[in-house]
Amino acid sequence: MAATVVMARKLLSNKLRTLPLLIALLIALLIGLLPAFTFAASDWKATTGLSLTQTHSDNVALASVSPESAWITQVSPSLSLSRQGKRGSANLTYSLNELLYDSGRNSLTQALNASMQVEPVAGVFKLNGSAQAGQSYASQFAATSLNSDTTNPNRVETRSLALTPSLHNELFDRSLVTDASLGLNYASAGSGALASSTSDDLKLGLHSGSRPERLSYSANYRRNSAYGATTSTLTGDSYNIGYAILSKTRVFLGGGNNGTQGLSTLQGQGSRYTVAGETWFPTHTLTLTGTAGQSGGSPTSSLSASWTPTRRLMLAATSGRRNGSASYSLSGNWTPSVLTSLSGSAQKNFDAGTSGVDTANNGLSTYGYTSYALSFSHRLRRSVVGLNYAESVVNASQQIKQTSTFPFYLCNGQFQAIVSGQPMPAGCQPVSIAIPYTQLLNQTTYNKTWAGTLNFTLGRSALVFSLSQSRVQSLSITSAAGSSRQTGVDANWSLPLSSRTAISLGTNWSNAEAAAQESDTWALYWMLTHQLSPHVSSGLSARHSEQHATSGTIEENRVSAQLGMTF
Repeated sequence: MAATVVMARKLLSNKLRTLPLLIALLIALLIGLLPAFTFAASDWKATTGLSLTQTHSDNVALASVSPESAWITQVSPSLSLSRQGKRGSANLTYSLNELLYDSGRNSLTQALNASMQVEPVAGVFKLNGSAQAGQSYASQFAATSLNSDTTNPNRVETRSLALTPSLHNELFDRSLVTDASLGLNYASAGSGALASSTSDDLKLGLHSGSRPERLSYSANYRRNSAYGATTSTLTGDSYNIGYAILSKTRVFLGGGNNGTQGLSTLQGQGSRYTVAGETWFPTHTLTLTGTAGQSGGSPTSSLSASWTPTRRLMLAATSGRRNGSASYSLSGNWTPSVLTSLSGSAQKNFDAGTSGVDTANNGLSTYGYTSYALSFSHRLRRSVVGLNYAESVVNASQQIKQTSTFPFYLCNGQFQAIVSGQPMPAGCQPVSIAIPYTQLLNQTTYNKTWAGTLNFTLGRSALVFSLSQSRVQSLSITSAAGSSRQTGVDANWSLPLSSRTAISLGTNWSNAEAAAQESDTWALYWMLTHQLSPHVSSGLSARHSEQHATSGTIEENRVSAQLGMTF
């Protein structure tokens, strides 16, 4: 397995910097790994398109002084492929954007979004893959724009590729279950802070069957390594052996360890811990567990309870001491109906596959940190509300194109639930929020991200409102980037004037902060769309935007006319 990781890492980092090569690699994966029998239930669906856009901008270079106006013609051919079968699905959308300026210069940008989820051997072997290419910014404190036709040097082309094979085996009449997965990630940018980055995430585990008679056991190992400007590695292992001495009583012995290398502010290397305990099942809905042991040379103890009164509600809590300090863990999951879901967790000073972060602000001086997670969604016929919060350690190859997606589609003013594995219905869009990052970071970071959305229909019109914030803290030893924060607000109102014509108004605002730098950006836009025929659409839009940064103030006004066709 180690040799496979090294070979795959070398392959991914071997000058994979051009988009055509990335596309060729993805198509080769699709062709080579998706045999015909995998998709026996359906055929490939292909859609080609062509979009023509004429734009006038009064500040095409996004300059703070002496702005220049320009006419830009954009020609964008596109290709979409999709396939859905009994054992998997594949989707690919690729487009070229040729930009022609009235000054005589031209430029070419490209966009790719592809994914596949296949199961060549049912219940045993799975393969997930994704690839993206597009444009982003080296820094949010330089000139930024929502459009790909601006000529400022801050815009860079980014590429990312992820591939995760996984194995699942059930042996000895399902009394022994083994799992293994290897995630390979690659990311690069044409210029800017991110040159290239690769990472691999190895997970190994085995455990007894779901209903062991007397003896139960489990063992898990994980190693996540990132390679870029710096190298960082996070490792974790744990084990548990239990034995049922009575029908409702089980004793167990467990232990584990977490470790980090190559990170300065990521504390929590900790030490190996060992605990012994007893679990009691007084009823089929209630479980009580007590533990005692050693962690880093100091005593550790805990008492926990898990209560599941119905299939729709689960609550769990743990309280104790570790490393001479208090520790706790809380979690819950409530799903009263298919329209409402709420889950959350909080923990401090626990070895739950985590590592302590930023000991001065987030955790204890020796080990552990406070971690929170929250997910909430509720849907009515004409409204949907969602809230997500997460804390995580991520590397540069995972930081490109982060989004928070809620489990609903907005389809012609109505909300539909997302069905896992099913393609998005025509004419719909996911209720999602793009989580911005202050800059492309060629390092490992600790991210706190939350995103909320509130969407509802007002008769024939629909209003979509979203709010998000991301805090990013550098963890690399050689980095002086410190921490940064970005907040974004977006609101959009749309109204269908007829079965073929719709109008929309919107505004967005974002703020980025890092050290002595700060940038505020806001925009106001209007759009009119008209469906000329089932395969031909047209649009007219206008937008005003402003950016206030330490380097100066940038203003732009633009109008665009668009014609789109599919074949």
